[in-house]
Order: sequence, then C-alpha cells, then structure tokens
Amino acid sequence: MRHFSRAAYLISGALILTTILWIAGRIEVGFGPELWPWLAPSQIAMLLSFTCAALALLAVVRAQALEPLFGGLDQGIRIHRRLGLWAFLLMIAHVVLLLLDALSKGISAGVILVPFWSDEARTIDILAFYILIGLGLFAYERRMRHERWLALHRLIGLLFLIGTAHAAMEQSTIRSYEPLRIWIIILLLAGAASWFYRVFLFNTFGPRYRYGVEHATTRGSDVVDLVLRPIDRRMMYQPGTFAFVRTPTLSAHRRELHPFSISSSPVERDLRFSVRQVGDFTRALPSLAKGDEVEIFGPFGGFTPLRFAPYRRMVWIGAGIGITPFLGMLNFEVSNRDFRRIWFYYITRTPEDAVYDEEIRARFLKADSLIDYTQWTTADRGRLSAARIAEDIGLDDYAVMLCGSSAFVDDMAAQFHRLGVPHQRIILEELQFR
Repeated sequence: MRHFSRAAYLISGALILTTILWIAGRIEVGFGPELWPWLAPSQIAMLLSFTCAALALLAVVRAQALEPLFGGLDQGIRIHRRLGLWAFLLMIAHVVLLLLDALSKGISAGVILVPFWSDEARTIDILAFYILIGLGLFAYERRMRHERWLALHRLIGLLFLIGTAHAAMEQSTIRSYEPLRIWIIILLLAGAASWFYRVFLFNTFGPRYRYGVEHATTRGSDVVDLVLRPIDRRMMYQPGTFAFVRTPTLSAHRRELHPFSISSSPVERDLRFSVRQVGDFTRALPSLAKGDEVEIFGPFGGFTPLRFAPYRRMVWIGAGIGITPFLGMLNFEVSNRDFRRIWFYYITRTPEDAVYDEEIRARFLKADSLIDYTQWTTADRGRLSAARIAEDIGLDDYAVMLCGSSAFVDDMAAQFHRLGVPHQRIILEELQFR
C-alpha cells in the first residue's frame, strides 16, 4: 500500500535517526561505565517516546496537505493510536530502567518513584509521570463524552510537549550534542505546531463550508440521514471520504466537531451524512430544522476506490453503519462511466437493521460496473468469512475495502491476509475515532 509505506518509512526513519544521533552523542560525550546496563537504555527509551509522541501529533493534524504522508486522516488516526500507546509504554520503560539503575547503585527506589522523597528526587518529573499515566488510562474510557475525551487528549499532547522541552533543557546527551538537540527541537516544533493548529487554528483556518439543512430523517435502527444543501460553495470530495460536522444552531453542541462518513455522491449538489445515533450529539440531529446552518470541515480520509485505480476487481464490505461510505461509492458508480467488477456485501445482525438495503437494490443494477450485491444477516447465516467471499469470487486478482467496527475490520483484514491477499490490496476504515 503506497501511502502506508510512506508512513512506515517516516516513522521507522525518525526512530532510527533518533537512535543514531543518541549513539553519536554518546560517542562524543563518552560511554561511561555508569551508563550500563540500565541508564543508557533508559535514555534511548525516553528519546524514542518523544519521537513517537511528536509523530502521533503530526498524524492527526487535520491538514489536507499532510494526509498523503499517512494515507489519509482515517489511517492517521489508527497510526496515532499505536504511536501514542508506544509513547506511553516507552515512557514507562524509561522509568523502570531508571529504577533498576538506582537499585543497582544502592539508591532508594523512593528517589525515582516518590515525589518530595529527598533533595535528589526529581519531584516535578515524578509528578508529571504519574499525571500522564493517569490521563493515559482515562484516554481508553470509551463512555466519556466526545468533547471531554478530546480535551483529555489535548492535555496529554501538551504535557508530552512540555516534557520534551524540559528534557531538552536538562543536562543530558540532548543538551551536550548539538545534532541531537536540533533533531529533538525539530520534533518538538513539529508536534507543537500540529497540536496548536488542531486545538486553536483549525476551526478558523481549516477547510470550512457552509451548508443549510434540507432534512434530518430517521431511517430506523437508530440511523438518521442528515441531508444538507450548500449556502455559497460546494465542498468537492472523493467518494468514501468523511468530514467534520458542526451545528451552531444546536446550543448544547454548537462548538463540537464530529466526524461522519459522506454517503452521497460527489456529483450531487446535496451532501448526505448517514449517522448512527450513539451519543448526545447524534441523538440531537433529528431536531435540526430545514434551513438551519451547518458547518462542514473537510473532506478528509483515504478510504476511496481511487486508491485502487489499477485493480478492476473489488470487494466492498460494510458492516452495520460501516455501509455509509459505500453508499457514496455506489451512487458515484451510477455516473462515473468507469467499469469495475465489484462484489458488494452489506452485513447486519437482522434484516430490519439493513436500513439501506432497499436503496442499494434500487441502484446497484444501474451502475456501469458489474456489481454482485449480497445482504448478509448474521442472525440467520452466521458470521461472514473471508474464505466464503473468496469462494464467491473464484479469482485471485482482487482488492478489498472494509468498513465497520475496529474488531470487525481487524478480524476480516487478518482473514484476507491469511488467504494471501497482499497488504497493498486491502484498505481499511474503522468507525472508531477514539
């Protein structure tokens, strides 16, 4: 997958460069016996933690110009979660290694772990460590309101940046070796600029479009269609992408930004979002009246069949509300005059949950592409497997697009990998932005 390779090269290159510069710095400063066996690895772990944190902030900056680095903002969010986790694990490893170093030298563990233990204890660093660990654990609390969750992540990012700046000023290899110091400053500035733009500037300078509500219609199974019409200019987008929605007329949520996949076609004037109602914001959408203004920020994401242009055989698999981006792709297929062979699967628990089945059946035969459509209900037929889909296709040269819950997407992707489908032929979008 070309865009994923760019992200892999960027991340691995940054981590390798950080390590090489630390080694070069120690060669210049000196490898004393006090560094081994624990202190040297602890320093490397902390530097790699800084590197992961800076790249994690860069991956979710919401800048369209940077999306190609990570394969789209949707993939950037997946990378952000992994890098954020590695940043925390490496930070914990740093403290554990410092503790082992202290114990090996006969120093009390309280100097490393207990604030105000003694004059030797770095109380500020210890407190910052515990605060970051506590906030990191809260970050995985999925029942938290979306805006509180966002505020928590903004705070974690800020603390990591402050920690990086603090480490750069301390007497250490960073301060002693100029190339390493410059590299850490570059990472710090990249992370700080990403954080500042996302928190303070995006709402003002991001790609914003004004739309008016045409209607907000409940479809059943807690799904609502929000149909919007441009007030001044249309947002141009590729089928399968998503955008952030803000509703100034909903007073309780007027400042909130929520990401939703676009279910309309780029050739249509109206913009449609098909939303599953799971929280306060989404449950308030049906109360929008015709003419209410809505602000759209986007488009974002790389979940689009145009990334698979060389492949003329495609498998589309949407589970539950994961069908949303495929609705836009199907609508576009009716008008794009670009022939493909497509196997389209819409997975729901029951037939009643397949609220877009009738719409799909009314359109898939009108597309210029040859589309085989299957509505799969797990209550009647069990779980759909990659092996069953491969049996239906009977060919090897195909690409796969998956959208649904994180667990579903990861499981199906693993199944296709085991069948021999190369990574570059599988493109994923999950519905979990946390």
